[in-house]
Amino acid sequence: MASADLTYELTCPICLETFTDPVSLECEHHFCRSCISQSWDKVPGDVSCPQCRQVFTQRNIRTARTLGNIVETFRLLKVKVTQPDEVFYCQEHEEKLKLFCEEEQKAICVDCWSSGHQTHKDLHIKEAVQKYKNKLEKSLEFLQKQMDLSLQSKREGEEGILQMKAQVDSLRNEINSEFEKMHKFLFEKEELMKAELERKSNKILEEMEKNLKKTLEEMSSLEGAIIGLESRLEVQEAPALLKDIQVLLKRSQMEFHNPGAASTQLPADIVDEPFKYINVWREMRAVISPVPESLTLDPETANNLLSISQDLTGVKFGDEEQDLPDKPERFAKYCYVLSSQSFSSGRHYWEVDLGKKPYWIVGVCRESINRKENITRSPDNGYWVIGRLPECKSLNIPDVISQLKVKPQKLGVYLDYEGGRVSFYDVEDMSHLHTFTDTFTEKLYPIFNPCKNYTGDNTEPLRLLTI
Repeated sequence: MASADLTYELTCPICLETFTDPVSLECEHHFCRSCISQSWDKVPGDVSCPQCRQVFTQRNIRTARTLGNIVETFRLLKVKVTQPDEVFYCQEHEEKLKLFCEEEQKAICVDCWSSGHQTHKDLHIKEAVQKYKNKLEKSLEFLQKQMDLSLQSKREGEEGILQMKAQVDSLRNEINSEFEKMHKFLFEKEELMKAELERKSNKILEEMEKNLKKTLEEMSSLEGAIIGLESRLEVQEAPALLKDIQVLLKRSQMEFHNPGAASTQLPADIVDEPFKYINVWREMRAVISPVPESLTLDPETANNLLSISQDLTGVKFGDEEQDLPDKPERFAKYCYVLSSQSFSSGRHYWEVDLGKKPYWIVGVCRESINRKENITRSPDNGYWVIGRLPECKSLNIPDVISQLKVKPQKLGVYLDYEGGRVSFYDVEDMSHLHTFTDTFTEKLYPIFNPCKNYTGDNTEPLRLLTI
């Protein structure tokens, strides 16, 4: 019995043979040098102990000299056991195991078959080996595909975290740059905004790192299952290969559950955090650059149903159609008017007084938009606008106002030309309403539509605010 215990202690858990050139891992488990090397060679990146699953970032193995000396001594002293090997022979009848009972999932001898297995589905041991070896190989192939999925998820998770950190770094630098202009007066506000950015971005990063951690945990489980199957497939003896085969097969059916990829883009209310110092600009207008734009309207572009104020800052739906020259720049189908100012670079901000108008459309557009025919007012056609309209969805205009309990009375519009962003804010508290992201390649104009007075309560003008 002592010999059997010693044989077990000197057996490699991977190849199930007596140790050859034994080595130890940092967790103090022992394996043949070639076995652990072959096992780790199949795994990219971090590895783990096949026994305890402890993960190692470094592939450190140490020669187990004392264990090696014991193994060599054991080999010299080992004598052939006269009794039948209990692994390869039936313990009850001491007959060689020649059959495999699929009903009871175990190897049996001829005497076992004659004493109770005649009605069971039995296979010759070699046939059973081939059958279950095929199943194990298919399971191994399945698990390897799951491992590929987990590796892809791991890569995406790591890339997403890098992208997120890069965005945070970029925004942090922008915040620093702006607040340097405001010096000591703005120090407390600067620190407050940076802390808010860190809090919100850290929350997102925590979720992304949580997803990555789940992926790594599933990878570890899949890796263990793969190593177990590979180890079993290396076993030559039929009964040993088939031992607990159903348990092994069941374990091999685990699937990789992708935790999903969190968005690698910061939400608009975080991306536009630096923009919120417009509230501070109101207090420090003398040192802030750029200051909010003072726009004027271009009457040459106004639809002939619109009435423009004398100071060129207000527009409303007129009582009657005007007899105006049909110039190429004038809108014919829709009640739009452009500003006299246009932008082809830089960052710009302006404000529009909406009053209590029930209907309006405000935003920016390309210089080349079709001003004469019916057209869908969407980014694809050169319109980046929002509005308060009953038919927003049918017009492909984002319906962001109807969802608000308190409707904005003053609208802030922010254009970052190189950044490819048009954002809208409620001026009252600078809360973010909507952001378009796109690539701008031509001159952009602020655009305004006070909308028709169908219901009799839309008489107020849209008015450009001069700060």
